[in-house]
Amino acid sequence: MAFGKILMILGGLITIVATYVFAFYELIPATLYGWGIGAWAFVPDVFASGEIMLILIEIFIILFLLAGVIQLIGLKSRVVGLIGSLLALGGFIYFMLIEFSLISSTAIYALLFAGVPIGPLPIHVGVGSFASLGAYLLAGGAVLGIIGTFVGRE
Repeated sequence: MAFGKILMILGGLITIVATYVFAFYELIPATLYGWGIGAWAFVPDVFASGEIMLILIEIFIILFLLAGVIQLIGLKSRVVGLIGSLLALGGFIYFMLIEFSLISSTAIYALLFAGVPIGPLPIHVGVGSFASLGAYLLAGGAVLGIIGTFVGRE
């Protein structure tokens, strides 16, 4: 198997694990976390609200939540793999901009990721005042996916 495909698989799997196993941030200690499964819980409510701006943001969030799967689909098409990697990188950048208080006006949309824990998940390892280890793993998966997109596949 070519090195680029291995990087794409590794990047996609890390992105999926970062999205659904680890927390991006902790909102209320040991009660409410920002993570992928919490974001899926808001999808029906957002679409039922009828607010166009919120629905458009939710569509981007859904694409972000599927970024790891899109990266794995990118094994067949470099463009699709790059799109999945850029979606994951965009999510990381969003959480980091909130971490460093650079976009506090849109931080309210981070609440669309807030969800209660399910058993031992999400795993929360705080890194900084807002972000958790999941956000950094997300960046790692995205970078591996981008590198795998451009490295030879044959």
